[in-house]
Amino acid sequence: MKWSRKSRPSAEPEPAALTTQQWVPLTDLHDGCLFRPDGAVVAGVAIRPPALGLKSQAEQGQLIQGLQAALDGIGCPWEIWTAPRPIDLDRYLAALDTQLQATPSGDRRRVLGDYLRWVSGLVRQGEAVERRSYLLLSRTGPDAVAEHRTTLRGLLEDLSRLRGVEAAALTDADWRSVLFLMFHSTRAAFEPTPEDRRATPIYRAPSAGGDVS
Repeated sequence: MKWSRKSRPSAEPEPAALTTQQWVPLTDLHDGCLFRPDGAVVAGVAIRPPALGLKSQAEQGQLIQGLQAALDGIGCPWEIWTAPRPIDLDRYLAALDTQLQATPSGDRRRVLGDYLRWVSGLVRQGEAVERRSYLLLSRTGPDAVAEHRTTLRGLLEDLSRLRGVEAAALTDADWRSVLFLMFHSTRAAFEPTPEDRRATPIYRAPSAGGDVS
C-alpha cells in the first residue's frame, strides 16, 4: 500500500472494510517489530534450547536458573510462544527409497528398510515435527522501538552465557516466517515463506493529511 496526497480518502471506512479490519491483528511490520492496532509494539527473540534430557540434573538446574534470571531482567511484558512445525520429509524419504533399491540383499538392506518404514510411520502419524520457541516482548509509546533495541541487546547477552542456548532477535524476514507459521501452519510444512507478498494482511489507517492510492 502506497501513500500519496492526490486524493482524500473518505473520513469513515465502509462497513465491509470495518468488518474485515476487525480480523486483522497487525497494522505494520518494520525495524524488527510488529505494530498492533491497540498501540502495542512487539519485538521477538527466537530461542532454541538444548535437549535438557541429555544434561545432568546440575546442568539442568543451572540452565533453568540462568533463563529465569534473563527473563526477570526484561522489564516489560513478555510471553513465550511455541509452535510445532511439521517437517517436510518427502525428499528425504525418496532418497532413502532410492538408496534401498540400490542396496543388495542382506543385513544392510533389512536395516535400511526397517528405518524407512519407521520414518514413514512418523510422517503418517503426524509426529515429524520440530518445536519452535519465541520470546515476545511488548511495549507502548513513541520510543518503543528504541527501548526494544536496548532490551534485546542485554537479553541476548544474558542468553549467550547459557551453555547450549541459541537465541537471535527477530528481523522483518524472521517475523514473516513466524506469521506464516501462525496463520498458515498446515502450509508451512511444505511451502517456503512467500517473499513476494506479506504473510498476512496488513492495513494502514490513513494519517492526517495522507491519502491512499
